Amino acid sequence: MAESVSQLPRQSLFGLNAANFLQAEMVGVILPILNCLLKQSGWRYDSLGVATAVGGLGTLIFQTPAGWLTDRLRCRRAIFAAAAIFVGGCFVAIPVVPRVPVWIDSLLFASGAAGSFFGPLLAALALALVGHAGFNRTMGSNQGWNHAGNIAAALLSMAIVSAFGLSAVFYSVGLGSLLAAASMVLIRPRDLDERVATGLTRNEPVEPSWKHLLHNRAVLFLFLAIFLFHLANAPILPTVALYVKKLGGSDNLMTATVLTAQLVMVPVALAAGRLCDRWGPKPVMAIAFWALPLRILSYTLARSPAAVVWLQGLDGIGAGIYGVAVAVFSADLTRGKGGFNTLMGLLATALAFGGVAGPILSGLLLQHLGFRTTFYAFALLAAAGGTLFTVLVPGRAAAAGRTSAAALVAQASSANPRP
Repeated sequence: MAESVSQLPRQSLFGLNAANFLQAEMVGVILPILNCLLKQSGWRYDSLGVATAVGGLGTLIFQTPAGWLTDRLRCRRAIFAAAAIFVGGCFVAIPVVPRVPVWIDSLLFASGAAGSFFGPLLAALALALVGHAGFNRTMGSNQGWNHAGNIAAALLSMAIVSAFGLSAVFYSVGLGSLLAAASMVLIRPRDLDERVATGLTRNEPVEPSWKHLLHNRAVLFLFLAIFLFHLANAPILPTVALYVKKLGGSDNLMTATVLTAQLVMVPVALAAGRLCDRWGPKPVMAIAFWALPLRILSYTLARSPAAVVWLQGLDGIGAGIYGVAVAVFSADLTRGKGGFNTLMGLLATALAFGGVAGPILSGLLLQHLGFRTTFYAFALLAAAGGTLFTVLVPGRAAAAGRTSAAALVAQASSANPRP
């Protein structure tokens, strides 16, 4: 029998939202602040690009294994807690160790490797709690809390930078990591359906499999489109932070580049979950793909640091949509087949490929050709990704996402039997 809305696992959903909020607060503003800290220590632009890429390399190597392990292991709460504490420890160590590449790059690589578990684990816990029927809107809510965490991190960082300097921000990350780990206690094991967490429904007698993903052309084209998307997107936030400083902006204004985007991301993420229900994920995600080249081109028109900060608000459209729509795509492609978390890991690997190559390329372009040429080059890459996604990635019928509120509650409840 369907339960009422009040009987849904509110405590566990609160714990999941808290985990999304605190995980974002841990890492939301680290890269721009790290780049400025290292620049003050005499690092070149190309060296900054390599350091950012090394963190992406750790994610790249471990992202697909992280998704595969998330499908196989049921101790997902404990894994998330351990990863959060480890990542926090890496960032706390950065202001303490010598500011030379061997130390900084090693810590960034390790943090990227551990952080690769965050995405698959949080998505798996969401699917396990509400099932496929309520997944779109739950992901919208989760991503809204994630972006709210970034807003809190940006505001906190601005206060900390003003009072104690750039280095002090890294210590606040340590506290955030401990709180993120503690949030797992709020998610009750009896509220989790471990089969649904892998992409299966309650009717399949088989174990989750990932091999069907290798024969799916939609997965291939989506992988390539996401790679181009993040190849263009990954280096832009740190590059914009450096551009603000080059134009004479303050440390606080540099930190505000994160805040401006996140203020837009919260309502966009909430809307994305509802729009995926109505339209399906493809048209929603297409907005994210085409907002990116327009945003990058807009920076070439800015002549003041304040203008750059305001234009950074356009980042909220693409990023707010992406985190929701990519999970909805993955749930659609693996429903009843299994391998949901493996696919999330594969698509995150595409993101990580871009995260490695993009910063290296941006560092070289900045060092030798300047900011304007760098922005033009990455706008072209973003447009290529948008074209590939629009033309070659299939969508699904919009009607498939339309479910009444009562049906959502009934299906979510049936996917989570409780004693």
